Amino acid sequence: MEEIKCAVYTRKSTDEGLEKEYNTLEAQRDSGENFIKSQKHQGWKLIDEHYDDGGYSGGNMNRPALQRLLNDVAKGKVNMIVVYKIDRLTRSLTDFAKMVDIFDKYKCSFVSVTQNFNTADSMGRLTLNMLLSFAQFEREISGERIRDKVAASKKKGMWMGGCVPYGYEPINRKLVVKPEEAKVIKFMFEKYLEYKSPQAVGKLLEEAGMKTFPRSSIDRMLKNTIYIGKVKHQGVLYDGQHEAIISESLFNAAQQVSTSKPKNQHACLYSNNEVGIMRGLLTCGCCHSTMTPTASQGHGVKRYYYTSVTAKMYGHHKCTNGSVPLAAMDECMIKIVSQLFQDPKVFQALVEKIAPNKTMELLRVLRTPEKVLYKMPDRQKHLLMKLVITGVTVNHDTMEINWTDLGLSLLSETLLQSTTGHQTVLPMPFVKHKGRTEIRLPENMSTEPHFDNELIKSICLGFKYQKLLDTTKLSIADLAAREDQDPTCVSRLIRLTSLSPAIIRTILKGHQPPKLYLRNLLRNPIPPIWDDQVKQFGFTVLD
Repeated sequence: MEEIKCAVYTRKSTDEGLEKEYNTLEAQRDSGENFIKSQKHQGWKLIDEHYDDGGYSGGNMNRPALQRLLNDVAKGKVNMIVVYKIDRLTRSLTDFAKMVDIFDKYKCSFVSVTQNFNTADSMGRLTLNMLLSFAQFEREISGERIRDKVAASKKKGMWMGGCVPYGYEPINRKLVVKPEEAKVIKFMFEKYLEYKSPQAVGKLLEEAGMKTFPRSSIDRMLKNTIYIGKVKHQGVLYDGQHEAIISESLFNAAQQVSTSKPKNQHACLYSNNEVGIMRGLLTCGCCHSTMTPTASQGHGVKRYYYTSVTAKMYGHHKCTNGSVPLAAMDECMIKIVSQLFQDPKVFQALVEKIAPNKTMELLRVLRTPEKVLYKMPDRQKHLLMKLVITGVTVNHDTMEINWTDLGLSLLSETLLQSTTGHQTVLPMPFVKHKGRTEIRLPENMSTEPHFDNELIKSICLGFKYQKLLDTTKLSIADLAAREDQDPTCVSRLIRLTSLSPAIIRTILKGHQPPKLYLRNLLRNPIPPIWDDQVKQFGFTVLD
């Protein structure tokens, strides 16, 4: 006789009473086990696994024990499902149709202990559909009855449960004001009218030693009509049975401040969230939260940054790292990642993976990996970054790049020198120069020259003035008067001619150290020995 592996499934819509020593789930299971024993002569055998869903509705299939049961059916561990009543399994005809497909696919049946039918024959299926129709009808009627009761209760101003608003406590199913928390609510509304910023309110709450909230929570609380003694239902306000914490005039003034802000100030910054190729890959080293794209606008110009979630929610006083310019960070990572594609075959394979059927077209037009990366859409750049990078931690003075196994296998010798395990630690590559953020990677990592036009022009002027001094026999004072320059400036420019030829060639090719500026050369003495010049000004590679 063929063995039939049976499983008992039990369910209860609420968790009320489940703490009892003998609850309804256990009663359902006992009935199922006894039924299986009565069918022992047909080869039925109970499996050890328990499938109990306490506190889950039968209106959907989002139930952990049910999902385990269906997985075991698919694996062939269960041939027969036993339930106390059919509505314990489901109250939805749609879900039932899905289950029947699964049962038919894996040759599994189910039976109800208290309803004399099974799905093995057509009459059983007809009976089952009728019972399920009534079960679904019963569920829908119950839902309508509950919704009507909630609507009627709210029209009378009753609080119908749920999350208790801050400032109140539930006593006998009614909201009662908590004086200490009510002070916080009043403080919040008053300061919002003064500073017009939820983030500023959060900071003031912290400074005052009160409970702090994230910006999103403050936003919700400032719009909660519970605090003016009202109950909202279906967009209509009703007088509540609870005491108000603030006046309607104060509440309305706060709403006017909120609605008077420009709509684009808090609107979604990016279409389809595709701006910022490092989105989802950056972590703040200070607060250890994710850094996401944000924007600020001043003097008619919109600027984009990566900012930590903590700073966005609680204010920048919670995170000392600050924001990173979005364009600068994206460009920096392209410069670093492009070094991984020294092998054209590797680069071709990666481009084919993120931009199918466009590889040869791109390579025909552009010859260097970095230029190809610049021409890609942001979405493809983002996909490429995720192939080689698992994340980047941005600290105050360093940047930690964590590579995937693929990225680690492609690292150049230059990057390997700064890599331990899967992590490469680099000095922070962003420097402020004349009000602009510039990318200054370590000298041995530069993938393209950085021409300092001011420095190159000054060296050329130095050689010009030196040549005039040699050919015209003029003094420095006379030469300065002739060129309409300050004598001290002319003297300092002439000193640049004492730089070693190798240093001058390196500067002309744009490969000077990142922190070498003209003022360093003009204000500091230049050693007469060339090797000392290399050490003093930080040159590690000379052309």
